[in-house]
Parts: sequence; C-alpha cells; structure tokens
Amino acid sequence: MNVKTVKRLFSYLKGASALAVLSVFIGIFYGAATVAIPYFAGKATDNLGNMDALIRYLIVILCLIVVAALLQFALIRMNNRVAYSIGLNLRNATYAKMHRVKMSYIDQTSAGKLQSFIISDVETVSDGMLMFLNQFASGIATVLITLAVMFYISWKISLIVVIFTPVSIAVSYLIAKGAYKSFAAQASIRSKQTAFVGESVKNFRECRIYNAIGKRTGSFDELNGEYRKTSTKATFLSSISNPSSRFVNALIYAGVVLSGCYAGIGGAITVGSLMSLLAYANQFMKPINDLTAVYTELTDSFACLNRVFEYLDSPEIPEEKALSALPEKDKHFDIEFRNVCFSYVEGKPVLKDVSFTVGKGESFAIAGPTGCGKTTLINLLMRYYEPDSGDIFINGRSIREIPRSELRNYIGFVTQDTWLSDDTIMENIRFAGPHITDEQVFDAGKQSGSDSFIRKLPKRYNEQIDNDRDDISEGQKQLLTIARAMASNPSIMILDEATSSVDVVTEDRIQKAVRRLLNGRTGIIIAHRLSTITNCDKIVVIDNGTVSEIGSHEELIANGGFYSRLYASYISG
Repeated sequence: MNVKTVKRLFSYLKGASALAVLSVFIGIFYGAATVAIPYFAGKATDNLGNMDALIRYLIVILCLIVVAALLQFALIRMNNRVAYSIGLNLRNATYAKMHRVKMSYIDQTSAGKLQSFIISDVETVSDGMLMFLNQFASGIATVLITLAVMFYISWKISLIVVIFTPVSIAVSYLIAKGAYKSFAAQASIRSKQTAFVGESVKNFRECRIYNAIGKRTGSFDELNGEYRKTSTKATFLSSISNPSSRFVNALIYAGVVLSGCYAGIGGAITVGSLMSLLAYANQFMKPINDLTAVYTELTDSFACLNRVFEYLDSPEIPEEKALSALPEKDKHFDIEFRNVCFSYVEGKPVLKDVSFTVGKGESFAIAGPTGCGKTTLINLLMRYYEPDSGDIFINGRSIREIPRSELRNYIGFVTQDTWLSDDTIMENIRFAGPHITDEQVFDAGKQSGSDSFIRKLPKRYNEQIDNDRDDISEGQKQLLTIARAMASNPSIMILDEATSSVDVVTEDRIQKAVRRLLNGRTGIIIAHRLSTITNCDKIVVIDNGTVSEIGSHEELIANGGFYSRLYASYISG
C-alpha cells in the first residue's frame, strides 16, 4: 500500500470526483457535530440549577443530533456513489484491457484468473473503498477536533491521550502489515479456485467419462485447504488488530478517568467538564479503533488492487494507423507470405522461412501433420501475433501497415471450436455488426445449410441459444458459425478445421455452401480431413515448420512426396 497506488486508484473517480470532495467536507462537518454534543452536554450538567440555560443547551444538543444524523445519511449516500463509481470504472477498465492485451497474455492466462481480476478483485476493492470513505474524513476530523476541545478543557489530562495514542496506532500498523501478505496470498489462491471451478464446470462430461471426479475433488480439497490456511491467518491477524488497539485505548481511558477524578476532587475542573472529558476520551478512541479496523480490511482490498494493476500494466497491442485505405470489399485480394519465421517461445521456432502466395480468388489449402504450424500461419495473418522476421502482404501491402480492426473487417473466420453468445440465433449470425440486415441473416442461414434446422425450432431465428445448449448438435452449432461468417460478406474466407464437428452428410452440405461462398473470393482452408481440400486450387504442405510442397491435389499426388504419403495414410484409415 503506497501513495502511488492510492493516487492511481483515485484516478478512477471519473464522474464522481466532485462528490468525493463534497464527501470529505461533509465528513468533517459530521465529525465536528458529533464532537460538539459532549461539550454542550457537559455545559448542561454544569447548569442543572439554571433552567433557562439548561433548556438552551438541551435545544442545542437536540439540533446537533438532528444535524449529525442528516449529515451521516448524506455521507453514506455520497460514499456509496463514490465507491461504486470507482468499482464501475475499474471494472470497465479491466474488461476493456482484456481486448487490448497481446494474444500471448491471453494464451498464458486462465479464463478463471481473468474473471477473478474483473469481478472478484474489483468487488473487493470497491467494498474496501466504501468502508474507507465512510470512516476516513469523519474519523480524522473527530480525532483532531476532539483533541483540540480536550486540550481546551484540560491540557494536562489530554497529554495522557497524546502520549499513549501512538502506541495504539503502532500496534495496529504492525498487525496490518503482517495481514497484507496473507491477504495477497488469499487473493491469489481465490483466483486459482475460480479457474479450477470454471474448468470443472466446462468439462464436467469428460470428468465423468474418465471417472476423474474423485481426483478433481481431491485437487479442489487441496486448493481449498490452502485457502483455509491462508484465510485463517489473514482473518486472525485482521481480527486481533481491533482488540489490541482497544486494549491500549482502555488503558488510556482508565488513565483519563483517574487523573480526571483526581482533578475534579481538587476542584481543578467542574463535574460537567469531567463528564465531557470522559466522553471525549471514549469518543476519541472510537474513530481510531474504526480507522485501524478499516486499515486492516484495506489490506485485503489493496492486495486485490495490486493484482488488478499488474494486469492493467501487462503489455498491450501497440496503437496503429493505416497509411492508406484498404480496397473496397468487392475487390479481389491476394496474400503473400514472404520468408516468415515465428516462435511462441524464443529459441523454439514454429515456422522457418515460410514463403507462398495465394492468388486473387483462389481457394488455397494448408495441409500437414498436427503441430506443424498450420494454425500459426492464420494467427499471423489475423495479426494475433507478429512474425519474428519476414512479412505478410495483401495486394502487395504489408499487413503491418493495416490496423488490425480494419484488416479483420475484411476476413471471415470459422474456427474449429464453435462459440455462440448467449443470445438469439438472429443476433449470433448478425454478430459482425448491426449493419447486417434480417434478409442477409436469412440468406446466410440458407447458404450455410443451417436454415433447415433453424426453421424447426419453436422461435426459429428468434430462438435463444448458447454454447451449452444440448438439444442442438455440435455440427448444427458449426453451421451457425459458418452462417455468421457468411453474413459478414468477407473478401477473404478462412476455414480452420471448419468441418471437424460434422458428419459426412453435413460436411458435404458445408462444402457446397463454402464453394458458393468462395466464388470470387480468396479462401484459405485448414483441414486434417484431406478429402475437404482435394478440390482447392492450390495446396501448401507444411512439415516441421517449413514449406514442403506446393501444388494442386493431383500435382502433389503425382509428385509422390510428403503430401502423397500423408494422403495415402489418410485414405487407408
């Protein structure tokens, strides 16, 4: 917990900074009002024999109580707005960051960990800020004003409070410092739990198939045990902070009582002043106790906040501008990979000096064994990653000069893993943007072959759907993702194992739809099912990260090279 982190946190006050300043002033006035009540109560005690003065003081006390109540109500309302505005802005920032980080960060970070950053950690920070704001300004004001009034009544007795209060603060600080480390570890384990539970829910069928429920439960028990151990330590340290400071404060209060009573017996102060001092001694300690409790709780919030800031500081995709506009969508595109080298891990190349050209309007297939680098070529074309060396050109222009968002606007991409948002079929197909009309959605459904099963659903295109819906097959979901790509009317179409989840009949239907879609467009197809690429204009064969062969299916078979052996192995089963 440091000044730099606090300043950065308050930079997320956008839209609520005026309320935060007003909250500080109201907190000060609230503290002043609560401090004034014991003072006038003491005056009322000293004027028990003077009815007029007594009534005046009682009226003042009543007014102060009403004012303090109203100020506290306003303070709570404002602090709620401020704390949750910080939470809102911080959560928006963490979610937006997810779309700006480099793909390598997403690949190396679990979905559960990202969820923990955006939801759990930000929520903890927001709750901690609410506690802090409710206590800070009013607490500080109460302590300072109380101390000033106590010195006004009796500076000698007040010295007892001044001398021993730092002891209470020091005890709380030392305990909170130890609690911070435990809360940081707790936050880290909590994100692991979130990731583990998410993984188990997503893959519960596989867990049952392989009878791995016992193993998974055991792993979760271990993780839960770690969390219990760490949380117990953090909670224990945070729990003893307040009692420890209260113990010291009780000793201070006892000292004030003894010295005050001694002064009262000697006639140095009045009974009313003594009563005020005793009230102040108790009131003085309460905000300090509250502040130490809040400080301890803030250690958990700042542990989460540091995790969030580390995430927000992770490397981003650099901003970029187009040097010139891309051609219109109805123009033909050619693609060239020129001497491209790439490695996910330094020193372990995945692609080595890869060069080939996809002609305008050609259907171009990439073939090769698993792990040879086929999907990596697409990752580079989509600019998820940048080549270590070499370059990729579209119509003779380096894709480094084309902003990623603009480049991807011209590409339709169907991945081997189906993904559908929790929305209607209509909106899933229209996912590329609201500019896609209903007629275009219907046409994409017909072209992809998905219209036939969509029409059988109760609400047809308005049917709600998501990835977990079991009454729609994986093949049908794949057809919907193909319809989604068709609806965007791309100039370049990429199919990465697009028929991996469909049967032979559905595959044939998709192939016919793809041929219609690729008519006049540049198409790149990746498939382990070599039967899906035999009709492509050209096939590039990748083996161990290098280009092994290039040619049509017939030419490659006639060459009797690596592709020929690969195809013979495929058709033989």
